[in-house]
Amino acid sequence: MLPGGPYHVTEAPLVRMRPVVNAEGDPVAWERGPEIDHPAVYDLCRCGRSATQPFCDGSESRDAWSDSEVADRRPSAERRREFGSGPVVLTDDRSLCSGARFCSVGKDSAWTLAMQTEDPERRLILTEMVARCPSGRLEYRLVGSPMPVEEELSPEIAVTKDGPLWVRGGIPIEAAGGFRYEVRNRVTLCRCGASGNKPFCDGSHIRVGFRDARAND
Repeated sequence: MLPGGPYHVTEAPLVRMRPVVNAEGDPVAWERGPEIDHPAVYDLCRCGRSATQPFCDGSESRDAWSDSEVADRRPSAERRREFGSGPVVLTDDRSLCSGARFCSVGKDSAWTLAMQTEDPERRLILTEMVARCPSGRLEYRLVGSPMPVEEELSPEIAVTKDGPLWVRGGIPIEAAGGFRYEVRNRVTLCRCGASGNKPFCDGSHIRVGFRDARAND
């Protein structure tokens, strides 16, 4: 991140992603869109005002906005709560929630499913649900193992429709002051400028009605 400015990115592929919803309106999958042309080094909008989304057009220098990075800098493991006792244990770091709503489909929620993992079908629903959580709020581990089970993701940045930047595959994120955040497999970064947990998304794009006019390019 540049002080008061955009996310400065070096050599990371850039793609579009959008949620797929079922007949009831619940998000149930991700649809991968086209790759976005970009130079090897590029800047992504962080204030939410750019007319050239997802790229920065210098709007942050014209309009007042807060770039204050207030997110907890401790490892996520220190904030996680555990649900269930096996064979799969769900862990939840609520502070990372981006409001993507993949944690609940119909009457099933990740937290109720975590109490039913003795049933292989319920266990599979849970693990697939966790894998779709873009922010990494939800993880799961196997009983007896301290490490979360993570899908192997190629390093890339996904621009989600009218939502955050989904940083995938363990790309390092460095604060404007040089601090390096914990490297995680799934991270969502604010691009509407309104998050109260910057640099991470907290779902504020929904509250402020953020729209990416170029999302259908």
